[in-house]
Amino acid sequence: MKRSILVGVDGSETALKAVDWAAAEADRRGLRLLLLTAFTMYTAEAAFAWREQDLRVSLDRILDEAHDRALAVASDLEVEKTSVLDAPTAALLHRAGEAAMVVVGLRGRGGFPGLKAGSVAYRVAAHSPVPVVVVGPEPETEGEPVVVVGDDGSPHGQKALAAAFDAASTGSARVRVLRAWEPLIPPPQMMVSYDLGAMRASEEKALRQDLEPWFAKYPDVPVDAETVESAPVPALARAAQGARLLVVGARGLHGLPALALGATAHGLLHHAPCPVMIVHAG
Repeated sequence: MKRSILVGVDGSETALKAVDWAAAEADRRGLRLLLLTAFTMYTAEAAFAWREQDLRVSLDRILDEAHDRALAVASDLEVEKTSVLDAPTAALLHRAGEAAMVVVGLRGRGGFPGLKAGSVAYRVAAHSPVPVVVVGPEPETEGEPVVVVGDDGSPHGQKALAAAFDAASTGSARVRVLRAWEPLIPPPQMMVSYDLGAMRASEEKALRQDLEPWFAKYPDVPVDAETVESAPVPALARAAQGARLLVVGARGLHGLPALALGATAHGLLHHAPCPVMIVHAG
């Protein structure tokens, strides 16, 4: 049986945008689509107020709408639907290991209005064993498809490069690789000399070395690569304007091991102008 792209749906427009993106990606990759919706009854009072039969009808209605939306994108797509009486995050993570990737909307029906990324999107991106694509409300762009990826030399970054080249190769897209770095310049009182030109040269050399295996593996994928003296989040957000996908490692070289998502992945969930794929090294 072919693998699937797992999509979390909850009836919100953002979740339906995630279905649109996932259906197009599944069609490009020759994968199935698995639509999952989940609901938790938190209290005994809620259990009495909601009959399970009525709840199942509501969940089926959400799945049917998502199913129609997916087939409107790719009419020949193989689509499966499932509903679970469980917390959405737990339900998605439980099925994630069987999927090629997980796709979720940036914010669903719940959550706090002041936060751009909802709790389900954040938690699934933080803990999924497979890549997670978080889709926002931005409209799809036209023109040459581009996959943007951040490179920092970390194990997570290497996995992000692999995922970006794979996505580009299946979708006839160009890869735009960005290595953003901030020079660590000592304060004047330390009286230590530094060579900014040597720092730039070192970063450019590291970028070339990181890309060599991917040039060899994907010789037909067009690539633009550059180093930028900037904090990673604003640099990658600028580079991803109009992109089909932005790919980033879950953590970088300097992230705290106890944190599932590093500062760059966390920041891009809130500021990226296109769908974001979070990739873990494990």
